[in-house]
Amino acid sequence: MKSLWPRWNPNSIVFKLIGAFLLVMLPLCALSISTTYYSSNQMQAEVERANESKLHFYHSHLEFELRRMTSLVTEYSLDEAFSTFSTRIPIMSQYELDSNLNNIYGKLKQIKETSPYIGDVVYYVPQIGKKVSAAGGITGDSVQEWRSLLATMGNLNGALSKYGSELYLLRSNPFNLDSNVPPNFLLGVKLSTDELEKRLKEFAASGGSAITLGFGAGNEYVLSSSEELPELLPAGKPRPGEETVSIERFKAADSAFYSLYDHDNNFRLTTNISNTVLMKPIQVYKRLLWLLSAASVVTVILFSFWTYRTIHRPMSILIRGFKKAEQGQTGLYITHSRRDEFGYLYSRFNEMLKHLHTLIEENYVQRIRTGEAELKHLQSQITPHFLYNSLFSIKQMAEVENTELIKEFSDYLGQYFRYMTRDSAQEVTLQQELEHALVYLAIQRIRFGPRIEAEVDALEPAWRGIRVPRVLLQPIIENVFEHGLHDKSAGGLIRISYVQAGEMLELRIEDNGESLTEETLERLRHQLAIQGSYQGETTGIINVSQRLRIKFGPPFGLQVGRGELGGLCVRVIIPATGGVLHAANDDC
Repeated sequence: MKSLWPRWNPNSIVFKLIGAFLLVMLPLCALSISTTYYSSNQMQAEVERANESKLHFYHSHLEFELRRMTSLVTEYSLDEAFSTFSTRIPIMSQYELDSNLNNIYGKLKQIKETSPYIGDVVYYVPQIGKKVSAAGGITGDSVQEWRSLLATMGNLNGALSKYGSELYLLRSNPFNLDSNVPPNFLLGVKLSTDELEKRLKEFAASGGSAITLGFGAGNEYVLSSSEELPELLPAGKPRPGEETVSIERFKAADSAFYSLYDHDNNFRLTTNISNTVLMKPIQVYKRLLWLLSAASVVTVILFSFWTYRTIHRPMSILIRGFKKAEQGQTGLYITHSRRDEFGYLYSRFNEMLKHLHTLIEENYVQRIRTGEAELKHLQSQITPHFLYNSLFSIKQMAEVENTELIKEFSDYLGQYFRYMTRDSAQEVTLQQELEHALVYLAIQRIRFGPRIEAEVDALEPAWRGIRVPRVLLQPIIENVFEHGLHDKSAGGLIRISYVQAGEMLELRIEDNGESLTEETLERLRHQLAIQGSYQGETTGIINVSQRLRIKFGPPFGLQVGRGELGGLCVRVIIPATGGVLHAANDDC
């Protein structure tokens, strides 16, 4: 049995099914991708808003504490105990002096306890050289200390002042721009640097970012939640058109910066977050996107492979089976173990071909038997006319006492009748059939005399053993003498030649008769095409074509046309089992 392998067909239903599947999948994939990108962008925006909210929250917290501390310093600088103490010193006794200092010390401690951001509260009285500290008590002050502290007042262009590595809120009475002139007193609140850094780190820890607090136009005093300051640190100077509290965004190579500036207190909060942290949600969505894409590709591949194995391949096998059956190959059998619809179709296909093969064999056997009967009938058709003509020819030769020709003619006649009446073999070799045809040709040439000439090409050795039905060429040659050359008084010619074209061998028998009309030629072609049989004189040619088709199949048989000699050209087409390849032409 021949195997049936599937071939891809772009117009098949499988391709349409896969195309429909892709038309459904691709919009879903595109929607998933757009949703993923939208979600990642939204997540990134949320991260940015979270950082900005964190800045606003810390700013609000710090601004509230600064405002409260500023109010306290301003309030206590106007307090009677602070403001009138230095003016009453000359009239105070030592006891009153000590009592007032102790009272001031108590108030300073109260101020310190009001906010965790207050590290210390100091009160300088230059007139008596005293310093009262909430953390250090009452001590003698250094002139250099209060002068240096007074000189820094307002050096950060805001309520805060920088002295050394500390931040102060300072108030003096009276206010004097000349730091060398001693004031009545100097009240200052020292901010706790440790508490500020602690709170910065607490806020920074919640988002994976670093927060930097800078005071002054040029960030003269900077605190940061990280040990290393960020590369990009905007100046504290406000930008034109900037709001009272505004957020700026900056991008660096590996970080994103968000900066908030407070005009009233002249400080800037800056947070920087690495791109790794910022892009983490996007990276997660990107991984999900790649995973979704890979899953979609795998799904398409698996679906295509499943469609190919389940639908396309079995359908292609069935289609190719029908095509081969159309070509007459009824010996096919599809081996399968399927239990689905294709299994049912395969079983029905096998049963159909089995029954078809049986019917064809029965019909073929019947046609063979018919052909054998026709052959026997043909063998028995030794027409009285041929016999009478033969005997008449012998009589004429006897009258002229041409004994040699009588002997030759009788020998040919005996060979002819012996071949025609032999029933032992239905098939002979091409060589044997040609020899019989030449015997018949010799008899006819003796009868017709010099009026008829014959040209017979030599048969190639490779073709001599080809098996053909018996009595194949003689009816064709007989038709030449009866219809093509019977009116020729001189110059009659019959030619027998051979041409191999591929796997086919053509035996061409043509004459130069002048009685062939186009109507007769077309009628003969039509009769051969429909494999019918003529009535009367052309029965022999149709019989030969019928027998060849029965034995070798539809491509073989007889074809007729007008030959190079001008008369009828009969092409006997049989399979060639070997031989020399000659140039073929289609002249007849």
